[in-house]
Amino acid sequence: MEEEKDVFTSSKPRYTKKTLAILFAIILLIILIDQATKFIAFKYENIDLIPNFLNLHIAQNRSGTYGVGSDSTFSYVLTNLIVVAVLFKFIISQNEFISTKIRIFLSFIIAGGISNTIDRLFRGYVVEFIDFKLLPVINIADIFIIIGWFSFVAIFAAFSVIEIRSNKEKRKNRFQDIDKKNKDNKNKEK
Repeated sequence: MEEEKDVFTSSKPRYTKKTLAILFAIILLIILIDQATKFIAFKYENIDLIPNFLNLHIAQNRSGTYGVGSDSTFSYVLTNLIVVAVLFKFIISQNEFISTKIRIFLSFIIAGGISNTIDRLFRGYVVEFIDFKLLPVINIADIFIIIGWFSFVAIFAAFSVIEIRSNKEKRKNRFQDIDKKNKDNKNKEK
């Protein structure tokens, strides 16, 4: 039987300084890239990169995701900060149980949230400039948020499928062991 790990008395540190430094570097890099691209977008305002498919032009997102919600900067800033804090707390508290990939993808979400919050605090709106015509206008922070969430969900779904299969196999083996013991007991009785 496998030895179970007691998560409450583990002597393993919850996080290392190196791990935190890497996560902060990723977050800072994404924020800088997003803010720099927004600055560049203001300079060049309208560029038709691929006609009828991809344009770069400035849009002011004063509402929430995909235009949902009202024009309340305070509520969006508060919501973003809560989500960022919860995700960061999750990374720190679950560090020894989550993979590096998950930490990185959650850092993408945190960075995108912080960068869009910076926009709301200093401009009163989020600067959007990547227009794929068929989709809402987005920015680099949004792209990282989307990559982070989709990747996190995909990893979680894959992990869940593996766990379900593993549990089915364990149950199957347990029932086979019970059947074998019952047969052995019947054979002994004869």
